[in-house]
Order: sequence, then structure tokens, then C-alpha cells
Amino acid sequence: MRERTKELLTLLARADGYVTAEELANSLAVSNKTIYRLVERINAAHTEPLIVTSRGKGVKLLSENAAAPVKPVMPSGHSEFSPLQRQNKVLLTLLFKAPYYVQRIQLFAAYYVSDSVIQSDLTAISNLLAADELKLVRDHTQVAVSGKEENIRRAINHTLERLNLFSVTSISEFSAGATGLDKFDQAFIVGEINRIERTIDGDIPYPYNINLFSHMYTLIMRARNGRWAEADYQMTPVDVQTARDNAVLYELAKVIIGDFDRYLVTQLPLTEELNIFQYLLSIQLGGEASQLLPMAPEVSAFTRFLTDQVAQQSHLVLDAASLTDLERHIQPMLNRLRNEITVKNVWLTEIKKQYGDLFKVIAQALTAAAKHFRLAPISADEAGFVTLYFARCMEEQDRPKRVVIMCTSGQGTSELLRVKVNKYFPDLVVPAVISTAQYTEDNMSTWHPDVVLSTVHVQPIDHVPVLLVSALFGDLDRTNLRHILNDQVEAANAH
Repeated sequence: MRERTKELLTLLARADGYVTAEELANSLAVSNKTIYRLVERINAAHTEPLIVTSRGKGVKLLSENAAAPVKPVMPSGHSEFSPLQRQNKVLLTLLFKAPYYVQRIQLFAAYYVSDSVIQSDLTAISNLLAADELKLVRDHTQVAVSGKEENIRRAINHTLERLNLFSVTSISEFSAGATGLDKFDQAFIVGEINRIERTIDGDIPYPYNINLFSHMYTLIMRARNGRWAEADYQMTPVDVQTARDNAVLYELAKVIIGDFDRYLVTQLPLTEELNIFQYLLSIQLGGEASQLLPMAPEVSAFTRFLTDQVAQQSHLVLDAASLTDLERHIQPMLNRLRNEITVKNVWLTEIKKQYGDLFKVIAQALTAAAKHFRLAPISADEAGFVTLYFARCMEEQDRPKRVVIMCTSGQGTSELLRVKVNKYFPDLVVPAVISTAQYTEDNMSTWHPDVVLSTVHVQPIDHVPVLLVSALFGDLDRTNLRHILNDQVEAANAH
């Protein structure tokens, strides 16, 4: 509900005046009644109403009350948290301490709730655990979680997600809501992430920084509060080959776990080394760091299948550079699917709003690809990230055509030519008027022209057509330019 509240306030802040409840409901994918309930909740939380409603007009943010202070919260844990928040906070404590028992009084002491509410919460928690193949064990005064460690880790991730800890874009925001994480733990984890970035010589962007931080946070909390029985695990042939293919990242994972051993004064099992390794493989590395991950044949096959599906529905075809970028995204995405590593996309609502039709096409294509390659279902969050690659292509196709104008000297005649082009083709963008000395590969890659108009004969660079014209830009010149531009549009549409 808190996330919906933030989204509603963002939409109203962007609007100029009233917005109908129906428009807001469609944007947030909720009912009209939910919109009015959110408005009531927001206004009730402040000393002066932030939002006004008007019959026939809709809903409007009162900018003059935007600085109204929040009402003081009653000093009772019961009023601070909703039942779902309380249940998930209690569940997180139990998961961190598994398989140890915790006194029920201790678990619920901060929430000031009755015995009947405690019983109801424990029933709800038991149901949540069952979804991850775990059991809630109870006796008269204590409760505990029982089950496999891999299921406990998965349940922790699901609980953190329900607590909206993945709905942030910075490590500091995640840390602020992380139960039991002190400043020393935070500094240690940030230091380890910095070590990784130095080794790969690149930044770890959102959402991979949040995923990696949450995994390290979970590892610390489990090692410090709980216990897990690890059988002697031997690397499988697949593990060995993957480590060999990605030697730099595997050695880095070993170094990171060594640091954790010293920080926690313990000896973590081999599985933790492999877990960190899988998280590193699930990060999309940019720039030169991307060379650390050799492109697997399945990545190219998956990408080809996906782009073919999208092209059938939308006629969007990625250029070579965009296709490479997409493959670099697909590779860690497939690894996340194999290892049940989820990512949260805080831009998903905005992506659906701006590129709704395209998002549906991408989601359907990913569903078909997952089925074809026998993969786990691909989430809407993942589909949102993939949509951005095709959105970039779509925006590129819709952009105005760009023309560079060139003469021998770059002065006089070329300026006259620029004036003529602007007169007869006002929709064209002229990023540069140049001399032949400025006609270089570096400059062309900066200007990104679709065609070069030149009064002197030169060879094309990067396959950009060069149209030889007179400085007076006569009828024949204009006709030839129009033909080139039309041919480019038709070629793009044919794809």
C-alpha cells in the first residue's frame, strides 16, 4: 500500500490540475475505490489535507499543503505496522534464526497485540512458509522454522520483497529498512561490493547492487543468528566447467567468501562460495567488464528467438549494436532464472505507462521463449528491463532525420546550403556544417547523420550515404534527397 501511495502522489505531482479517478486507477492498475481509499489514507496521515476531490472533476494535489507535517504516530507497535507488515517482520526474524526456537513473547513484544492476534499471525506465517516448502514448528511457548537451507534463503527473499525492501534504488535505502543490520555490517558489505567493482573495473548498477547487497545481508544474518547443516558438497562437472569458463569471477567469489569468514569468525561452506559466484554471473557487466563473461551459445539462440517473435508482432528490428547490448542483458538474466534470483524493477509502472503496447509484445515473446527453451516463467520485472532495449530502437526509428552539410571550406557556400535545406526540409536536423577536413569517423560517430550533403565528392563513412549537391540546392538536389530519405523510411518499415 505504501508503494501505491508513492505512485499516486507522483502521478498527481506531474499532473496540471485535476485528474479523474478512472485515469489514476488505470495508471496504477487498481479500482476507483482504491484511489479514494489511498486519498483518505494520505490526508489522514497529515495535519492538513494534501489532496482534494471534486465531483465531476476528479482528484488534485494541493501544492500549498505539500509541506504539511505528518501526524505524530501513537507510541504503539500495533499502530505502526499493518498486520501483513507485522507478520512478515516476525517471519523474517524466524527465518534468520532457523532452526532455533524463539519465545513467542519475545517475537511479538514490540507489537502490543493480544494472544488471539498472535495465534492468527502464526497461522498466516505458517501458510507463507508452506509456499516455500518450510514448516512452522510450535510448542506452548516457542516457535521455529524447519526446512532445507535453500528454501529458507528463498523464503527470506520473498519476505524482503513483501516488505518492499527491493522497491528501492540505493543501498542506503535498503539498509534503512533491513532488520538487525548495524553500521559495521553495512560498511563491510559496501566494502566487499567496492572490491568487486575494482576487480571487474566497472560499477554494479541497479538492480544488481541491491540484489548483491541483500544476498550478503542475508548471509551475515543467517551465519550470526541461525545454523544450517551442510552436507559435504562436491562441485558437479557443470560447476567445474562454469568456474573454468568464468575463472576471474570464480576466483573473486573465493576471495569474497574468505573476507566473510574472517569478518564472521567462521568457516562458511563451499555452497556459499558457489552462491556468491552465481550472483556475480547474474550481474549485467558493462564496458570492458562484459568481456569477463564469455557469450554462451544458448544466449544467442534465446536472443534470436526473442527478436524474431518481437519482429513478427511489432516490426521492430534491432541494429547490430543494440542486439549485442540485448545479448549482454540476456546472459545474466538466464543465469538468474536458473538460480531463482529475482530482480525488482522500480520503473515497471512507468514503463507500462509509456510503452504499454510494446511491453505486452515483449512479455508475450518472453513467455514463448521461456516455454520454447524450457525455462522458468519470466517475471514482469524482467520483461520491463528487456522492453527498454526495444523502446530505444523504437525511439531511434521515430527520431527526426539528421543531415550533415559539407563543402570544401565549410564557410559561405555550406551556410547557404544549410539555409536552403532548412527552408525546403524544416523537419530535418542539421547537427553540423563542416569542411572536408572535419569529415572523420570520430566526428561522424558523434553526429550520427542519416545522410551527408556535400558539394565535393567524398567516400561514405560507416555506410552513411553521401549526396553530391550544388550550393544552390536546386530542384534535382531536393528530389534526390527526398528519394534517399523515403528509401530509408521504407527500409525501416520493411523490417
